[in-house]
Amino acid sequence: MQQAIDHIVTPVLAGLDSVWPSGYAAVLYGSGARGEFAPGISDVNLLVVCEALDVAALNRLGGPVRKLRDAGQPPPLLIERGEWERATDVFPIEITDMQVAHTVLRGSDPVAGRRVDPDDLRRALEAELRAKQLRLRQAYAAGIADPDVLSQVAAGTVSSVVTLFRVSLVLAGNPVPPATPDCLGAAGRVLGIDTAPVAEVWARRRKGDRACPPLLFEGYLSAVAGAVRATDQFTRGGL
Repeated sequence: MQQAIDHIVTPVLAGLDSVWPSGYAAVLYGSGARGEFAPGISDVNLLVVCEALDVAALNRLGGPVRKLRDAGQPPPLLIERGEWERATDVFPIEITDMQVAHTVLRGSDPVAGRRVDPDDLRRALEAELRAKQLRLRQAYAAGIADPDVLSQVAAGTVSSVVTLFRVSLVLAGNPVPPATPDCLGAAGRVLGIDTAPVAEVWARRRKGDRACPPLLFEGYLSAVAGAVRATDQFTRGGL
């Protein structure tokens, strides 16, 4: 697993080093930092924080970013240091998830010391969960007669849904188990919902099986709907 990540990340870091010999930070987060990276399935998630990202700098970044694209990976999150210092209120979910698990690859740790306001996190979490709920409802209504549609939507959303459940544990003040199945189990207990369908969709996708029959999709949608209700009713001290 680590070798697969290094194979992707090493040439990217070499390219970034050529653009900025010093003065930037690079962080690995997501499945690669949690020890759950699955080659050919998982994304390599990188955050790059630097002093300036003017057009000239972005032009120089073309090479390293293309290396990620050629490896079938998303581009890194690119943000100026001053922007990052003011970003906790607009990226509370992303920053919280990075705080759960991240690996510093270059420079000083830009994630340590970031304080996310629980009110910002709750609002963002509810908004993202509601958006997922609406998307899943649309898919179910349109795809009930076409399991391929349900499977495509479930596989395409489950990683971000799992992130939302993980972050919900942080919002509730609970520890976050490192393994996703354990994390979903803990979130289910805290939120008072059945997260087993989410775990099943996640496990299938991790094995390269994108199939999500209607009954499984119904449970997946029900779990997200339950998380929406719990987050909407959140008060300080618990969900």
